[in-house]
Amino acid sequence: MALVEHMIEMKHYAANIVFTCGAYVLAVGINVTHQVVLTNSDGETLASSNEKFAQYLLKMLEVYFNYHHDAYSTKAMLAAINPSLITYVEGAIRVQTNGITRGLTLLYNKQKRFAEITEWSDQPSVNVAVTVDTPTALKLVMERLME
Repeated sequence: MALVEHMIEMKHYAANIVFTCGAYVLAVGINVTHQVVLTNSDGETLASSNEKFAQYLLKMLEVYFNYHHDAYSTKAMLAAINPSLITYVEGAIRVQTNGITRGLTLLYNKQKRFAEITEWSDQPSVNVAVTVDTPTALKLVMERLME
């Protein structure tokens, strides 16, 4: 099943420009964000903390937990704080801009060479997260929230 990320679907033309502009891009997609999930136990740990930030975040998470437990923003933070927790592949990304697949990102890892010029020819590479060290990532997130 292919998942389309909400913000890419809403701004698919802009996303395609970002991924093909040649700037350094580190993409952490929804498939990776689903690998790190905050549990009710994590919420209880935050509740036991006297730290103001943990208490503030807990209030925000109460509403969020009623919807789902995937804390998407934490993976973007992890990529910035400790990129070694995430495994990346390099390749070109294009964004579907129309039809039923609008907003779907496609990765070309440049392992196949084309004899002719294609839509993938001369596209810049970006780094795409594919896995995350989940136990270490959760530990780091909880430690930072409890400080």
